[in-house]
Amino acid sequence: MGHGGDVIDELTTDHREVEDLFGKIERLPSGDGRRKTYVDQVTMELVRHSVAEEEYLYPAVRRSVTGGGDIADKELEDHASAERIMKDLEGRGADDPSSTASSAS
Repeated sequence: MGHGGDVIDELTTDHREVEDLFGKIERLPSGDGRRKTYVDQVTMELVRHSVAEEEYLYPAVRRSVTGGGDIADKELEDHASAERIMKDLEGRGADDPSSTASSAS
């Protein structure tokens, strides 16, 4: 976050940045130390991104979209799942073959 746009622009940019980081992880061979660096970076970006969505986007969805409560609840469940995956990946070394972005799918 902090790209200077409105909330939707910010979140869209965050999505692209996270996708780029996952791509970098996937392209690196097992054992490459940069994998751990990128996993740590993507984790930080996802945490910031999730906080922004939870603080700004989902309350607006709940108020303004028909069925918004269900939509927001589903997204929050997805965030919880992603957080569990990221915690798992954080605990793995760069040489762990399961330490890939595809593990997060």
